[in-house]
Amino acid sequence: MAAAIPATAQDSSRTKQLNLTSEQQTKLKDINQSFFKDAQQVRKDTTLSPADKKSKMQALSNAREAKVKSVLTPDQTAKWQQQHTAMKHKMADMHQKNMHRSDSTRGKKALASLKLSDDQTAKMQAIHKDFKSKVKAIRQDSTAAKQDQLAKLKALHQEKDAQVKSVLSADQYQQYQAMANEKGKHHKHGHHKGAKKDFNKDDKAADSTAK
Repeated sequence: MAAAIPATAQDSSRTKQLNLTSEQQTKLKDINQSFFKDAQQVRKDTTLSPADKKSKMQALSNAREAKVKSVLTPDQTAKWQQQHTAMKHKMADMHQKNMHRSDSTRGKKALASLKLSDDQTAKMQAIHKDFKSKVKAIRQDSTAAKQDQLAKLKALHQEKDAQVKSVLSADQYQQYQAMANEKGKHHKHGHHKGAKKDFNKDDKAADSTAK
């Protein structure tokens, strides 16, 4: 998703850091107004599929980013990119924490519904703890290629599934798989919903600046 540079540049807490001139602020406002108008048209176009809307919104954001970079000086652009990167990491961390909190709650409810014995509960908790630790290590390995990370994660999931299957009874494992599939659908839906929120946030940011 292309960044909402104009909205960021116009934000009062960051404008001072970028040292925008009056002329730059006026140009950025014009860029935002144009973007907002075009974005609203895309959102209201009922003939477009969700994928087409996403593609058009991405194109609009990319075009706006290019226009804004033409207004900012190299030094201002560098400062904005630092701000954007920091905010992006902060938002990603917040999202990850919320996902983990939600997963933890659902996980506890799921284990309870399986009616595990004390021994099974202890083994399942150990499996999940080990799994989370290994996943974290893989994701934090900055030297590994994305494709290699995905391959390792896939293998790790298979390893975890085999361990779980060895702990649960046949009926429990069947229930476990059903809950895992439902969880996967929830995450997929959440991802698309999150993407939609990003587009809406872009529009609102542009709108607030244009006003």
